[in-house]
Amino acid sequence: MSNPALSREDRRALGALLTGWGQAGRGPSLLASACGIAQYALFIGFAGFAASAIAALVAGEPFVMAALLAALFAFVRAGAQALETRAGFEAAARVKAHVRMETARALAVKGPAFTERLETGAAGSALTDAVEKLEGYFGRYRPLMPVIAGAPILMVAAAFTQSWVVGLLFIITAPLLPLFMAIVGGAAAAASKDQIAVLARLAGRFNDRLQSLALLNAFNAAQREREGLAAASEDFRQRTMKVLRLAFLSSAILEFFAALSVAAIAIYVGFSLLGELPFDAGETVTLREGLFVLILAPEFYMPLRRLSAAYHDRADAEAAADTLRPLLRNVESGAAHPGIGPFDMCPKITLSGVSCTYEDGRKGLKPVTLSIPAGKISVVWGPSGSGKSTLLKILMGFAPLSSGEVRVDGALMTAPLAGRAGWIGQNPRLFHGSLRDNITLHDPSIPGEMIERAVAEAGVADFLVHLSDGLDTPLGERGFGLSGGQIQRVALARALARDMKLVLMDEPSAHLDGEAEARFLDALLSNRDGRTILIATHSPAVRAIADEVFDIAELQAGHEQGGAS
Repeated sequence: MSNPALSREDRRALGALLTGWGQAGRGPSLLASACGIAQYALFIGFAGFAASAIAALVAGEPFVMAALLAALFAFVRAGAQALETRAGFEAAARVKAHVRMETARALAVKGPAFTERLETGAAGSALTDAVEKLEGYFGRYRPLMPVIAGAPILMVAAAFTQSWVVGLLFIITAPLLPLFMAIVGGAAAAASKDQIAVLARLAGRFNDRLQSLALLNAFNAAQREREGLAAASEDFRQRTMKVLRLAFLSSAILEFFAALSVAAIAIYVGFSLLGELPFDAGETVTLREGLFVLILAPEFYMPLRRLSAAYHDRADAEAAADTLRPLLRNVESGAAHPGIGPFDMCPKITLSGVSCTYEDGRKGLKPVTLSIPAGKISVVWGPSGSGKSTLLKILMGFAPLSSGEVRVDGALMTAPLAGRAGWIGQNPRLFHGSLRDNITLHDPSIPGEMIERAVAEAGVADFLVHLSDGLDTPLGERGFGLSGGQIQRVALARALARDMKLVLMDEPSAHLDGEAEARFLDALLSNRDGRTILIATHSPAVRAIADEVFDIAELQAGHEQGGAS
């Protein structure tokens, strides 16, 4: 297992990332900090009036007014505490929403070329569990830091007005507590990062096995996988308990030293009031002054106690940021595909020396040059692994354009065609929801008549009559309830419902039998007019309906020969 400890450079990078995220909740966070400092200032007033009331009561003097003022300060302080908590919660909620939006946007920008290499469960865990780990950091830890700096200064100043010895004790003991917490906190940060990594792997494994349950049952492997998941769950439990042990240890250390400090102050005040100090402190402590500093002492350490409770939140946040950082890497802030609508006319596409090399060095497509005519069915033909699918992904922005250029109707393509072209992959994804929602993808702007027309033209109407609720029939995850050919026709209906003039298809009949493939191709041919259709395939049936066939192996060989000459 790799060492989960973070280097100084990693901590600096993660700190910058967390600081940037914190801007989304800056307003509520500042309000929480201001309320936190205010509540300790109000406590000083409460301590002063409470001590005066008790001293007056002991001396037989009027004490009601001082007691009422102490109650007023306590009431106002309770309001400040409530507002501090509420503002911290709002700050965390804003940051979590911002991070989820940024991560989802980054995944959309990176496209399938990146996301198809991720485990679905691991990505889902990052967007849910890892983001939730930011709750304590932005809701408690960050708003508390200005309080840690401001509140003790106020209380030290107040203590010095009553007893310089107590004020000096505050100054001496306060730095010791964060020091011991930091020693324990380093181990807590490593344990928290390890826990999140294990949780992501567990979520990915569980999701993958759940989707492959039929396969596991067929090969009698379900029991082995159940035992494997149980072992992985036990490993996660042990790592979670390790994080909790370190968190409790940090709190115990702080409570121990805070209790010793309060006890030392109580002993000093007690012996001062009895006149039994073994040394001359150079001051005389009265009952009111002694009560004031004794009431103040436990509260002086309260911000540090709160820091102890929230200290592991920083470790959790760093671990969460380290999990989310790869998803956000190499994505410019605010970058997104421009919102350009579909083509009005079927386009002509020209590729010149286009190639693709992925970030990990894999060669996705060797250089090719070809011209795809407008209003025709064109097929990119070749064996598996030759780069047919990658060529289409380059056009959609799902794979990087490493060299060459793409022109659409003579104009240089400066943005991917995603959003401007229909896309039908080898395994079109259907979601849990109604058939209508799967065709429109929850786009309310698509008119009902366009949906009905697409359903008829794509051949969905052929099996729609057999569904219990027509277009409102609920479908299971990945189109459960429909055959492969029916799913492909639903995917075609998606493109037709938006009247896409450019449709790209990646092996659309690869998983269909002969009859289903024929039905799909019939639906495609009946909707070819006024559209540029580009299909990557090695199916002879698909090749037979093409107006233009481009053999990708010949194109690549021709480009190499041209370059050599």
